[in-house]
Amino acid sequence: MSGSSLDGIDLAHCSFELQGNQLHWKLNAASTLPFSEEWANKLKNLPQSDGKTLLAAHTAFGRYLGKRVKDFLQKQQLNCDIVASHGHTIFHYPEEQFTFQLGDGAVIAATTGIPTIDRFRAMDMAFGGQGAPVAPIVDQYLFKGYDYYLNIGGIANISAPIRDHRIVAFDIGGANQVLDALAQIEGYAYDDEGKMAASGVPISMLYDQINALPYFSESYPKSLGNDWVLDQQTSVYLQHMGKTADKLSTACKQLAFQTAKAILQIQNREKQQKAAYKMLVTGGGAWNTFLIQQIQDACKDVCNLTIHIPSDEIIGFKEAILMALMGYLRMTKQDNCLASATGATQDSVSGSLHHIN
Repeated sequence: MSGSSLDGIDLAHCSFELQGNQLHWKLNAASTLPFSEEWANKLKNLPQSDGKTLLAAHTAFGRYLGKRVKDFLQKQQLNCDIVASHGHTIFHYPEEQFTFQLGDGAVIAATTGIPTIDRFRAMDMAFGGQGAPVAPIVDQYLFKGYDYYLNIGGIANISAPIRDHRIVAFDIGGANQVLDALAQIEGYAYDDEGKMAASGVPISMLYDQINALPYFSESYPKSLGNDWVLDQQTSVYLQHMGKTADKLSTACKQLAFQTAKAILQIQNREKQQKAAYKMLVTGGGAWNTFLIQQIQDACKDVCNLTIHIPSDEIIGFKEAILMALMGYLRMTKQDNCLASATGATQDSVSGSLHHIN
């Protein structure tokens, strides 16, 4: 998995075994490999490149991913049956029904010598879906027992099981992409535990400006691309003349408000009312203590909510585990994209398989 926050490649080696109707799984090993400065800059700038440059990078990034997978397996002394690769999202335009993730699966397969699955979002979009979020499938299979699932990555998204064994899900807004960009102004890769944000004071005008963006008033299903977050949120925060700590505090408060608003929207639309709710929080933002407290405070007026923070392994590698699960489901011909989450006309078995003879 290569996430929108550009912090590196997450690799997870997982085992799955179906016993009756129960899917048993295990995380055997996991690692995050930071991008080289060259690749980090290239991935950031590719959306503005020409077609030839993009296609050349598609091949080169596939080879880069393949080599990282080979090194990981050798270091861990592991074998695997399938490589499931999300790639790195360069374009995501659901309103125009296309998405593009960099990193050619055929090149990964040729480099590793292992059958590889990529293009996990394509079939869902072909059926009219957003192609996102795909995370609800891992919640449904591997992390049962919660009312809400919040993933705070470069973009924050939420999912919730509803009636008839369905799941709804959508992107809430920019998260670590915004926070990390602000922290980097001060020379830090990220705001450790949200300490800078905690020292700041929210800027009311900036807070209102971001919340007024039309996306936040749209109904789900809906999803965001990295370029939207950059143009509509990150750039606005960066260009504002306020202190960095104050802008970080504003961004945390804004995301917390939209998280509470998302929960309320799900409760009202799906008519789900309970005395108490539980929410699992994963992604790098789960380590941001200040942000989590802001979310807890914002949700007090919405419902009685208990936030659960899992182990560091689950926080850091849930999305990589998701890709492994999607690969397993693709190979066993089971649905891995859920129409109730994406708005597609039907569930689908998504992913392009590149064989090795």
